[in-house]
Amino acid sequence: MRCTFILFLFFWIFISSGLKAQYQIMLGNNYPPYNFVNEKGDLVGFNIDILNALKDLYRSDIRVTAGEWNAINQALKNGDIQAIAGTHYPGSPESDYIYTRSTLNTSHCFLYNGNYVNRFSLERFRSYKEPLVALWQNDVLIHYVQSINPSAKFLIVNDYEQLTVALDNKDVTCIFAQRVPVMYYVDKLGKNYIHALDHQILERNMGFTVAKDYPELAEMLNNGLEVILANGEYQRIYDKWIYQYSKSDNNWKNYYKPLLFAGVIIFVLLLFLLIANRVLKFRIRIKTKDLRHQLDLNSQIMHELEEQKTKAEESDKMKSSFLANMSHEIRTPMNGILGFSQLLRTANYSSMEQKQFIDIIEQSGKRMLETINNIIDVSKLQSGVEKPRYSEVNVNEILNQLQHFFTREANAKGIELILEEKVSSHSKNFFTDEYKLNSILTNLIKNAIKFTDKGYIKVKYAIDNDWAEFWVMDTGIGIARDKQVSVFNQFEQAEFSNSRSYEGSGLGLSISKGYVDLLNGEISLESEPLEGTTFHVRIPNGMQ
Repeated sequence: MRCTFILFLFFWIFISSGLKAQYQIMLGNNYPPYNFVNEKGDLVGFNIDILNALKDLYRSDIRVTAGEWNAINQALKNGDIQAIAGTHYPGSPESDYIYTRSTLNTSHCFLYNGNYVNRFSLERFRSYKEPLVALWQNDVLIHYVQSINPSAKFLIVNDYEQLTVALDNKDVTCIFAQRVPVMYYVDKLGKNYIHALDHQILERNMGFTVAKDYPELAEMLNNGLEVILANGEYQRIYDKWIYQYSKSDNNWKNYYKPLLFAGVIIFVLLLFLLIANRVLKFRIRIKTKDLRHQLDLNSQIMHELEEQKTKAEESDKMKSSFLANMSHEIRTPMNGILGFSQLLRTANYSSMEQKQFIDIIEQSGKRMLETINNIIDVSKLQSGVEKPRYSEVNVNEILNQLQHFFTREANAKGIELILEEKVSSHSKNFFTDEYKLNSILTNLIKNAIKFTDKGYIKVKYAIDNDWAEFWVMDTGIGIARDKQVSVFNQFEQAEFSNSRSYEGSGLGLSISKGYVDLLNGEISLESEPLEGTTFHVRIPNGMQ
């Protein structure tokens, strides 16, 4: 009670004295879980929470920053800062600095990979011939390991993450390092097969190093640590950051052998009693069960093999036809390019004829480039490497550009291309992948023009805060009902044969479906043969 009164008296003195001096305390930015910068860029860790607790306690102006360890020590030496948090105390006193009371006791231990080493101990380590040990470049650590096994070899690493990952190397026998940082990375990287010995070696104290010209800061830190130790705040911080990495995971091994032995004895007794009157019945039941299971398994395997065979035959047939069509799509424009190029070289033609030849060569080149681009897009979608790249888009501008681009092609076939905006109500900006949206609408409009010989093509659209919807309607040849389900599939077309009425790779709808799926949208169609087709696309706003 008396001690508590003194602590609160110190606290009141510091509050009433109005400690307003600004102190700057620095610590390392890569020493988890003690102090480090997390994925969000925030400075967090055990020492950070300790400092925040002290700042809240005294309501003093303490600035906490982080940096590289060598630079921090140089800043303290130069007088640019007043203290360093999270330092390990040296073995002998120093007159240049004041060391506060310890905030934490740290220790080293051996850690090993359970996948490669079943049992590890100091006794076993002594018997290894030239074991490879991963550790920091530190003479004290190296000398300690050599005192246990003079033949040890060393793998030097630069940080605790590298140290933890080093244990995945079969050539590394073990690592020798602080337990808490290594176990932090074991948990973070999901390497639960890495275990630590319970031996605590080379124990050191961690705390604050304060410039000798600021004894009042050292006194404030010492008194603050006393307060948070007394009120339970320290224990909460310790449990949050340190406890889970410092606790032993091998306590159960103390009882492993006795429990195993007792279990074996009980099991043998029970087994002996059961064998006396049930052995025959038990074996028959197990055998029957195994046979029934095997029959079921064989039947299932045969069924699956039959399904896989059917799918393989269908896939082989579709791919063969697909390759034949692609060969035709590439060979035809290539023949046009080569043939008319040869004509231009071998005879004199009028300017009008030369222009016609050049136009044919240009059209053939565009057709071949379009086919190659479609094959590349399908390959990206199949391999899974294609990802959406969201940005703010102007849907009205995209559709106006598409109308302007395709109007000439539609008019050349004697059909009208109509763009119609439904009533749209949106106050938010619309975000999606502009390239993929443009590709989806381009493929649908091109398809409509290709398969429409008279009438019109109408593109309707509507936008709100959550969705953009598009309808591409034509008065073309339509799609048979039995083909409507498969037109979006890769290697399948509504008209899929080696001799087709219309040019093109037939991959446009497959690419459109793939891009719609990547954007988490929906695509569907309604069609009647000889009456026309309507494609409906619904794309969500990517930044709600």
